[in-house]
Amino acid sequence: MSNLAAIRSKLEFIASLTREAGDSIHSHYSFLYSNPHIELLVADVVKHVGTAVVDKLASHAALELSKVMAAQAGATPVDAWDPDAEICLPWRVFPWPRPFSEIAIAHRDPWESISSAEQIELAHILTNLAGLTESEEFCASLKALAALIARLAAAEVARDFERCGTKPRVPFPLRPRYVEAKAAG
Repeated sequence: MSNLAAIRSKLEFIASLTREAGDSIHSHYSFLYSNPHIELLVADVVKHVGTAVVDKLASHAALELSKVMAAQAGATPVDAWDPDAEICLPWRVFPWPRPFSEIAIAHRDPWESISSAEQIELAHILTNLAGLTESEEFCASLKALAALIARLAAAEVARDFERCGTKPRVPFPLRPRYVEAKAAG
């Protein structure tokens, strides 16, 4: 089972790093992150999505796309530096992804996970990531990969919901006074 909350948290963090969002937080800084930084972060999230995808072919495609995106983004940060820009970024109080201790600890959910629904959510995350990249080629690749994952999951989603092992909750125990009153009357 993948940790969708961690992947979703990273996506929200990257979305908060755009200039428009950054200006609303730190309006006096002219530089937050450059486009290659964002591309590298998007490549990292695509890698995590690739490890969470069940279908081996789609997983391999996501991991390969992540490698290509990271290689291209890693080659350009030095070229993209503005000579007048600060090298050290300002310390940011907010927003950060969830603490690592929260992400690393496995949490027990009271309900059973539905694999195909998780795959559809991963496909939705890929479409969101497509909007964060500046490359039209990567945008098209991410949307095509999302469509492939969604298509594969769509065939199983109804059956997975029918086979879901979620049980009704255990009723609260009766209060002692209520039990005594029911027994007496």
